[in-house]
Amino acid sequence: MTRVDLTSAFLIHRRAFKDSSLLLDFFTLEHGRIRLVGQGLRKSKTPIQAFQHLKISYSGKGDLKSLRSWEVDDTPRHLKGDNLILGMYVNELISRLLHEQDAHYELFDIYKNFITRLNTIEASYSHWLLRLFENSLLQELGYGVDHSYDVASIEIDLNALYEYQHQQGFARSVTGKISGKLIHQLLIDDVNNMPEPQQLRVCRDLNRSRLKPLLGDKPLQSRSLFFSK
Repeated sequence: MTRVDLTSAFLIHRRAFKDSSLLLDFFTLEHGRIRLVGQGLRKSKTPIQAFQHLKISYSGKGDLKSLRSWEVDDTPRHLKGDNLILGMYVNELISRLLHEQDAHYELFDIYKNFITRLNTIEASYSHWLLRLFENSLLQELGYGVDHSYDVASIEIDLNALYEYQHQQGFARSVTGKISGKLIHQLLIDDVNNMPEPQQLRVCRDLNRSRLKPLLGDKPLQSRSLFFSK
């Protein structure tokens, strides 16, 4: 019998289960991604919310345990419009890429910071915030690349152009689309130091190419909502 009390968590996905219950996927600080049954929650007058830092308690035997209680340990947060789509996309990445019950303490804090900043940041910076999160996610999952030196072990030149070589890093190229400045901006991880629009699109394409081998052929449902961004 497993019993966990008041562990930090975010709800990242829910779906109907049996007559009145829900299957709930959480990203937790101490236990990574877990799936719980929320008994009777489909009819609850106080539904459990995504994008809120929670303290959850659960128990049970076997693989599928039951949520016993939860409490909100956060300021009220209601993502809308574009920010809601970005939040859904990040939740889908977490759901698809993290193994169950595999703790990622630093990634949990990165996710918490992303959700907090997303709700307060100027709209023009939100997609750069997302690119920084994707880069950090890849790093935490063991798929990071060197942003200080290229594949020839030469320091990245801010005035040069590069191309990305899968699982190797950046190679200097006169026909490359990735600026050395962008690579440096990813390295320093500062949301206020945003690339110009053309390089922001380059960063979007770079991150997608790095994520694709991990996600496989099944498309992300949330990505279709902002595919043209």
